[in-house]
Amino acid sequence: MLSCMWWRGPCRVSVKGLSMAPTLLPGDHLLVRPVRRVRRGDMVVVRDPEAEQRWVVKRVAALPGESVGVDGRMLHAGEGLIVLGDNPGLSTDSRSYGTVPAEDVHGRVWYRYAPAPRAGRL
Repeated sequence: MLSCMWWRGPCRVSVKGLSMAPTLLPGDHLLVRPVRRVRRGDMVVVRDPEAEQRWVVKRVAALPGESVGVDGRMLHAGEGLIVLGDNPGLSTDSRSYGTVPAEDVHGRVWYRYAPAPRAGRL
């Protein structure tokens, strides 16, 4: 999903799945910028714990030390982050693979630049 290195300015990412629908759709092109700290609610690009060479876009649901109720159960972030897809029926996320280390966050999604009718800040 992601193959770029940080130069000057943001990294470009293309969406290829429905895990973040309806917020993000296949074919959306995003700008991602590095961040030092993430906040609850941020959309982030994170290393997929089940396939280290792959990157995915998820929403931060809980920060280190926090808990969140999902599907009738509590998920505890511990020292990591709980990340969830906006489309739970089609998302593999912290509900299945647990927490994600904060150092595995590549950056925060901040702008959709294509397709043109959907362009704008996120």
